[in-house]
Amino acid sequence: MPSFKDFKSLDIRLGKVVQCKSISDSDSLLELKVDIGEKDNRTIVTAIKEWYSAEDLLGEYVLVALNLQLGNLKSEGFLLAIDADNSAVLLKPDERYREKIKPGMRLA
Repeated sequence: MPSFKDFKSLDIRLGKVVQCKSISDSDSLLELKVDIGEKDNRTIVTAIKEWYSAEDLLGEYVLVALNLQLGNLKSEGFLLAIDADNSAVLLKPDERYREKIKPGMRLA
């Protein structure tokens, strides 16, 4: 079982989707530009096209793991979601606190 120290070593931050497009030759992939509070936005490729359209994600806040090894996927992060009966449901901050949050905030 991973330790709490292992969990704390993950770099999970709040991101804001500033651009999103469908990858035309894929049934499952979207390419996002995500502001995570750094100088440049991160490019994240994610397999959630079945559940979210590019329009659904634009301007949304998402949780992003930045230091996971992603195998062959050319992505600079990994969106966090839960599997709800074989549907991806993105983890997002509570709407009541939108004024208090900003891109780059770390998971506490």
